[in-house]
This record gives sequence, C-alpha cells and structure tokens, in this order.
Amino acid sequence: MKKRRASQGRLIVPLVAVAAFLAFNLARDRPPEPPASPPAASEDTYALRFGEGFVPQYASRDDLGISVVLAVDVSGSMSSPPATGGAPKYRQASEAFGQVVEVLARLVRDSPKDQIIKAGVLVFNGEVRPVFPLSVLDAAGLERLRSLLGNPETFRPEGSTAIGTALERGVEWLAQSGTILRSVIVVTDGDNRAGVDPSWVLSAVYNNRNTASTPDYPVSTGSTLVSFIGFDIDAGRFRPLERYGARVTSASDRAQLAAVLSNLLEADIRKLESADSAPGGKR
Repeated sequence: MKKRRASQGRLIVPLVAVAAFLAFNLARDRPPEPPASPPAASEDTYALRFGEGFVPQYASRDDLGISVVLAVDVSGSMSSPPATGGAPKYRQASEAFGQVVEVLARLVRDSPKDQIIKAGVLVFNGEVRPVFPLSVLDAAGLERLRSLLGNPETFRPEGSTAIGTALERGVEWLAQSGTILRSVIVVTDGDNRAGVDPSWVLSAVYNNRNTASTPDYPVSTGSTLVSFIGFDIDAGRFRPLERYGARVTSASDRAQLAAVLSNLLEADIRKLESADSAPGGKR
C-alpha cells in the first residue's frame, strides 16, 4: 500500500506541472480583453470630442472674417467615374477645387483690408487627415492651396467613409479660428460607413455640446455653417440633416461641383458682409 501511494505521489507532481504549463500558455494566447465600452450616448447627449491640444481661449475671439474648412471624401468609391462619365471622381474633384481657388483669390482681392479670410482642407476615408492647416489666404497661402488642390494625388481614394468624424474635426478647427463667421463644407459621394453618425455630430454642434468647454471659457459651435455636397449622389440622401440647419446640395460632375462650391463660398462671404454692415458690426 505504501509503495502504491508513493507511486501516486510521484505522478501528481508532473501532472500539476503540466496543468500549470497549459494554463500559462492558454492565458498567453488568449486575445486581450476588449476595452471598456464608452458611456452610452445618443443623438441628444453626444458631445463633440475635441483633442487635448484644443485651446478654449481661442474660441472666445471673433475677429472680422470668415474661416472655411473643406472636408473631402477620399474613400474607395471616389476612384470610380461619376454616372455622367469621364475621369474618376477624385480627379474631377481636384479639377473643380482648382477652379474654386480662383474664386477664393477674387474674394480675397475684393475684401476690405481689415477682413480676414482663412481656409483649411482635410480629407477623410475611415480616418481623417489634415492636408492644409487653417491658414490666412494671403498671396503665399493662395499659392500653396492652389498647388495642393490642383494635385489629384492629394485626393487618391481608398477605404471607408467617416463623414461624421470629418465634420467633427472640421468644427474643432473652426472653433479655434478666431473669426466671426465659420463654415465647414463636406464633399462626399456616399453614406457614412465608419465613426460617429453625422446627425449626432450636428446635434452636438448646434447645441454647443463639446468636451473642450470650461466654466471660464465656454466653447460655442452653434453658429457654424455646415454644408453637404453630394457628389454623384442624390442630395435627398442628406435631406434629414437639413432639420439641424445644414445646407444640402449635389453635383453630378466637375463643372457642377465647381459651381456649387463657388456659390456656397460667395453666399458665406455675403453673410460676412451683412454682419459687418449691421448695427454694432465691426466696421
């Protein structure tokens, strides 16, 4: 009996070692636990997520001028030609933007000396990438913008479509622009496929819900002008966003895109001139 128990004892030791070895390796190979889910949000509670580098003090400035951010879709579908035919959409968009720079140059040239015009450009697919920081459009700025927008490689397409996230980043730029009028124009050929829902972002924009506000420096975004241009897509897809105050239109090809974008910019400049000449304006 003693001999049998001794034999069993010798067997238990290696079995325990094997079990420990297997447990260690299974734990090592197990995929990591997913991060904790963010707090539940909805269209009525979502807050714009501004980066850590945001400076709330800048949001309190309202110098006479306008800042415009152009957010351009570079998702994979932009590599196809529009229904009207011709070059791929991203190339036609680049040509249209090149024409619009000349409109901007005229608006800058005709503006009063104390009136600032700024522009910035970001592109988006599943992610958002800045390609032209929000800058004053003097002669040097216009030349840099002309070179950038006229190069189709700036808009080479791939990936998904994060419209809401792009809008959020554009509004963040504008909140620090320091100008009295702020406008973000989104050019896209599809539906939101990644990131936050654009309707949630718009609700937060017009209700001033953001992560950057402090008791001393509340950050207001509610006066931001938001426009959507459906490129080779029916504007009706974006009509639900009009109830938040967004402007919605469409363009079927390069010529229409240039015309629509130019008209929006001209309309925004007229708003600035109206604000300037109103009682209590900056002039």
